[in-house]
Parts: sequence; structure tokens; C-alpha cells
Amino acid sequence: MDFTYLKYIKNVTSWDGKWAYKYWNNSDFPLTKNSYFRLNFHAIKDKENQGIENHTKNLEKGSLIILSQNKKIEKQENRYLMHIVELVNQGYEDEPQWDKKEEDWNIFRWVKVHWIANFNNISSIPIDQEVMKVNWSWYNTKAKSLSATNLMNEWGNIDNLRNHLESVFKPLM
Repeated sequence: MDFTYLKYIKNVTSWDGKWAYKYWNNSDFPLTKNSYFRLNFHAIKDKENQGIENHTKNLEKGSLIILSQNKKIEKQENRYLMHIVELVNQGYEDEPQWDKKEEDWNIFRWVKVHWIANFNNISSIPIDQEVMKVNWSWYNTKAKSLSATNLMNEWGNIDNLRNHLESVFKPLM
């Protein structure tokens, strides 16, 4: 995996308290490296998420995204970095598949898994705050740029952050 393509971090949620995107399409089939799935973007029509269609459509094909999920494990709540995925299509290629009649999770991008956490060893899953060192804006469903101001205030430049992330994830691959 070429970390120079690592461009975004995204909040993901599982409404049933489980790990988001651990399994393919809520089945018993686990996602693994090189699996493909639909990465959802919440499209509820409110002020916070206005523009989600354009945002999602404009994410660049080939870009890598870290997925981060808030999860409570044994009374301890943390945000965990649980996947690195690649956008495999241009947004306009995925858009015809969006069901715009659906109210919530109708907007998605097809992604390929490059790294997935070892869910059988929770202590090996990187904790967001320890790795990123700063709150990168954990709310809503948009993919946040790794070159965002609050991250750059901590890391100085995108290369420093990417080098750090590579040192965190390479040993886990």
C-alpha cells in the first residue's frame, strides 16, 4: 500500500453496537484484505450534512481512507482505527447506484480493503486519539482531509502525518 495516497479519515457508525464493516453486507462473511464493499455516507437532509452528495461524488478515485469508529469495550470507550480502504471508482460511476428514494444510507462509494483490524485481538487495534494526536472532527459522515488545519497544527505537514501513519500500520499488515 502506498501511503502517499492516504488522503482522508472518516467516522463510521454501527447502530447495533457491533464493528462497522467487519462483515460483508451484514452477513456472516467477514471482510478481509482485498474485499470490496459499499462505504456508506449518511444523506439525511439536515443543515449539518448539506452537500453530502457532492462531497461523496468528488472524493478522488484511488484515494485511501482510514475508517474510525467509536466503540465501548468492557466499559472503556475509545475511537478505533479499523480499516484502510481505497476508492475504486470515480464518484460519477457509483452515483447511478444510489437510491435517492431512501432517506438515510443511500449514498455510498465502492471501496477495496487494504488493511483491516484484527477484531480477535482488540488490544492490537490502533486507538484514534493515540495515533492521530488530535480530534480531527469526529462528527458527521463526511471524509475529512488529512491535510485539515487541526491535523496540520499537530503534524506540521501531510508528509509527517503520512510517515507516522505508515509506521503505525505497516507492522500490523
